[in-house]
Amino acid sequence: MYLSETLNRKLESMPNDLSEKFVRVGKIKDAHGIRGELFVVLFSGEAEWLEDLETLRLVNENGDADPKNFAVKSARFHKNGFIVKSPDIKDRNMAETLKGRLLEIPESFLVSEPGETLFLREVLGFTVVTEANGEVGKIEAFSSNVAQDLLVVKSKTKNETYEIPFVKAFVKNIDYDAKKIEMELPYGLLGEELDAGPRETDAGADAHEAANAGSDSDADSDEQ
Repeated sequence: MYLSETLNRKLESMPNDLSEKFVRVGKIKDAHGIRGELFVVLFSGEAEWLEDLETLRLVNENGDADPKNFAVKSARFHKNGFIVKSPDIKDRNMAETLKGRLLEIPESFLVSEPGETLFLREVLGFTVVTEANGEVGKIEAFSSNVAQDLLVVKSKTKNETYEIPFVKAFVKNIDYDAKKIEMELPYGLLGEELDAGPRETDAGADAHEAANAGSDSDADSDEQ
């Protein structure tokens, strides 16, 4: 089978021993059709590696000492994932036995070349900072709302996480050496409106008291 130049570069960078690391990027949601195809849901919206995927490596949620490997005949994007066909999976019955298994790919597939779009995996553990909030927290996982990839950020100061759209409009700078992403986020995305509520209420109360004081003063003037 002809290998693309991109895949050749990735294969050359892969170790020849069993120390290669794998990353879980999706899950078998269901069988598709009657010919043994699988519908794989991706954990993030990106899959630039799909055209280079030649082996479907499937493990259970606990991790297999001996994962199931299937040759890939074809794959195409579908909804929030992709449909894959393997000559090793003969029919729907066999495909259904794989539901719930997790898809792993070599970690080397998730390293971008200079000038290419970076992979989410490359910013895992980076700190997100904004000018308004300072250090927001660290990226501990990723999600997707289908339309955009989301950074799951664990708050530094609160017991909560934020899902921040990883879009160009929000990213000011990525410092790979410092492992830091500088972002400019819309007000309210980090829950600021919850903190601002009491302050607005106090301000409203002060305004109300001032208005009442003014009314009393006017009344005194009328009486005189």
